[in-house]
Amino acid sequence: MAAAKERDYMFDIFRGLLMLSIPVSHFTKMTGNLYSSLYMGGGFPKETLFGFVYITINVFVMQAFMFLSGYFSKKPDRARETAFSTFMWPYLVFTFIYFLIRIPFFGNSHLSFLSPPFALWFLFALFFYRFFLKDMVKFRWLLPVAIVLGLLAGQVEEWGDYLALGRTMSYFASFLIGYYCSAERLAWFRKLKDHKVWLALLGVFLVGFSILCCYYGPNVGWYLLRESYHSFRITWWQDILMRAVIMVISCLWIIFMVNVLPSKKGFLAYVGANTMPVYMFHLTLRYVIKFYGLYMGFIGSLVVAWFGILSLIFRKWPNKAAYAVSVIASIAGFTALFSSGILSGCYGLAPSNIYMTYILCYASAIITGVSLVTPFWIDLYNFLIGGTKALPRITRWLKGPAYEGED
Repeated sequence: MAAAKERDYMFDIFRGLLMLSIPVSHFTKMTGNLYSSLYMGGGFPKETLFGFVYITINVFVMQAFMFLSGYFSKKPDRARETAFSTFMWPYLVFTFIYFLIRIPFFGNSHLSFLSPPFALWFLFALFFYRFFLKDMVKFRWLLPVAIVLGLLAGQVEEWGDYLALGRTMSYFASFLIGYYCSAERLAWFRKLKDHKVWLALLGVFLVGFSILCCYYGPNVGWYLLRESYHSFRITWWQDILMRAVIMVISCLWIIFMVNVLPSKKGFLAYVGANTMPVYMFHLTLRYVIKFYGLYMGFIGSLVVAWFGILSLIFRKWPNKAAYAVSVIASIAGFTALFSSGILSGCYGLAPSNIYMTYILCYASAIITGVSLVTPFWIDLYNFLIGGTKALPRITRWLKGPAYEGED
């Protein structure tokens, strides 16, 4: 009997690294805006570490996520079967949850399932890609058309947040590149690790590109590929040219990462296997930083870590009753703390020293990302989306006793 194929943990590590970069990106944007409004007269400080980090992440991270999603969607029938439970159901659940969460921040909220709120567009787009993949791949010219759509997506003002069309069209080519990329072709790209000088030069080039964009690139909002060029101070042809450049740069980043990342199991591989809690739950702290300041964001990250620590303690020494009491007491204690007004002096503040601001921002992002892969947050995510497990039972019940034994 042939030996079982050994798992290549590089993909899990890659996905884990990408996922931890998402809170880093969001915290960078919120903190950069806050710091600039307090000390620099407004406008995201693009020519700083904030700009470098934000641009570097956003020229390739979502493209890489889409590439990996496409790479592991080579069975279109299976992709369609799992599209709803994996992407659409979490999208529906968390769209409603964040509709409720926005109320205390904004004072009101608007519920719309057709205009994905902020980061939830990613789930909407992946549902579209994976559900319709089986039909779309029958079209011979699908990838060239997707590339053209990605280049022209910035020309259509109506392709914004509605149905996430702006980004769904912009990232479609990255998904298809992953789908069409065979294991043999990817292995060929990974041979670059044998040429360390060329690999190092590629890394230097990519870092240099980010630095160049900090000083001469468009507004950082452009890199999200969400809005048309009309929203930025660029011409139509500059938008198309920059989109073409970013397509190439994102591919080069993917090639670079698959060559430098290890293939052994580790913490990042664990994160890569538990990405959804990080993606979903860090968004609330993004709001906290935006509306209440960096100090509150850092305190919030410690609160997130506390619940993760509790789950780790009781995972080692199982006692469900004590764990439940600890969680309830912690929720009550933190609610009392935040309601007391004791922390009101931290609202809207960030250190005037930009280096201390960097430390607090990135410490908050890393603490949050790492904490959200602990059992408490994974279990909470599974609990919130667990409704899909009940759906087949409801269907069988409606159909009658003859079908109750179905899988």
